[in-house]
Amino acid sequence: MKSRDVRQVFQERYAGEKLIKITGESPLVKNIAGKHGVEVGGFAVHSSGKRVVVNVTIDNLLKGAATQCLQNMNLAMGFGEFEGIPLE
Repeated sequence: MKSRDVRQVFQERYAGEKLIKITGESPLVKNIAGKHGVEVGGFAVHSSGKRVVVNVTIDNLLKGAATQCLQNMNLAMGFGEFEGIPLE
């Protein structure tokens, strides 16, 4: 596989996910800070073809804790998963 193939797998798997953005470049903290979500990118495949590198950036206070808590609580209480979560 080449890096673009790995990226395609991620794009297909996470298509439609409101809080996950797949990018070609390595994600930057400044682009995700203060947002409810995660960016995945910077895909690379080792020349041996046995290892893949994927970079992920997340705002740990939001998506890492607060947003996940809201998602879980919403689902447990029968609300829509993204109620009360700004989606951009």
